[in-house]
Amino acid sequence: MSLKALKVTKEDTAIINFIVDNLIDSGEAKPTVNHLEKLLGDDRTYLFAVIFDEIVIGYALAYRFPSLYSSDYLAYLYDIEVLANYRKRGAGRLLMETLLSHLKSDGVIELWLGTATDNIEGQALFSSTGGIRSTETFNDFIYELEE
Repeated sequence: MSLKALKVTKEDTAIINFIVDNLIDSGEAKPTVNHLEKLLGDDRTYLFAVIFDEIVIGYALAYRFPSLYSSDYLAYLYDIEVLANYRKRGAGRLLMETLLSHLKSDGVIELWLGTATDNIEGQALFSSTGGIRSTETFNDFIYELEE
């Protein structure tokens, strides 16, 4: 078993296409090549893929930003996904450990994420990789800014 995680760059078109085509559940139009190049050209974007025997089986997407409250950086884990038939094999853990390592080396002091209250597997992953569960319950609100 060969499991590895790598930071995806705009040159990794096959990996990007696989992620967009197979791992993102979206009813919206697929992002353009130009959009993806901008996304991956921004050094505040962290996109990692996990590869098992040369097959992309998951990804994590996070963003780094400066804090208003200190001179440090914070980050938000926007999404993490592993194909269902490859879960519980260490792919999620490898993605989280790799992401955390890169964030630390870039001066990030805190990573925040949200997950569904019924996502027991995700919560177990985050707890086992050092995440501290908040005691608060959150609701999501979305503003549709397109007309």
